[in-house]
Amino acid sequence: MISCVVPVFNEARCLEQNLVAIHRFLEQQFGTSFEIVCVDDCSRDASPDILVRLKPSLKLVLGRNPRNLGKGGALKHGISLTRGEQVFFTDADLSTPLTELMRFIPFLDQGYDVVIGNRKSPDAQIKRYQPRYRVIMGLGYTKLVNFVMGLNVSDYTCGFKAFRGDAARNIFSRARIAGWSFDVEILYLAHRLGYTLKEVPVTWEDHPETKVRIVKDTLRSFTELVRIRLTRHDVRTVPRTIIPNSSQAGAQSTTNLGK
Repeated sequence: MISCVVPVFNEARCLEQNLVAIHRFLEQQFGTSFEIVCVDDCSRDASPDILVRLKPSLKLVLGRNPRNLGKGGALKHGISLTRGEQVFFTDADLSTPLTELMRFIPFLDQGYDVVIGNRKSPDAQIKRYQPRYRVIMGLGYTKLVNFVMGLNVSDYTCGFKAFRGDAARNIFSRARIAGWSFDVEILYLAHRLGYTLKEVPVTWEDHPETKVRIVKDTLRSFTELVRIRLTRHDVRTVPRTIIPNSSQAGAQSTTNLGK
């Protein structure tokens, strides 16, 4: 089984059509061996009503946070509800096409624990760019994170990531950051736990209806980075390597998360 996790916060504008599209895609690719897990992060619009109405027809697994925690909090809750051998999460607005998933799965099959979308790669296809100031801030943020965390990742914040199921549940069960820097903590924990990672260029399209508050979230993210770096040494680094299957002799080598 493959599990799809969708965090939901004020997504009424696109939620129904995109959940139907997710269900249709997964059914075409995996038959009945999938589940869609949606966690509402205390939306203030009609999103909760839409989820309840769609639950029977789409066989949704639903969760709801007791208060607004942030995307990381919604995903932690959602991952805990999954049963799949493989797990991926996507933004409700489908900024990354679902078809990209079929490029991720072969790497999970090869033995990678974590596969993430990379919008910064020369091979990525950007249909609509973010405003220039956000592109510049994003590049600066990535450099800052790699410096502070001692990692070597090209794109932390792409909302399309896949995991081996047990790795996802192990990583997210340890997560403490619910806000903007949750991606960083997840990948830092993956590094500390010795999980292997692959970055895959993706097709991506910016949706202007962003929920990011530039000044407030930037300041908060820096505080969260320091918190992660100083407090997450409780998780020990355990190196892990990939042994490709004999049918995958050409499998690529393990990506090193650390510098």
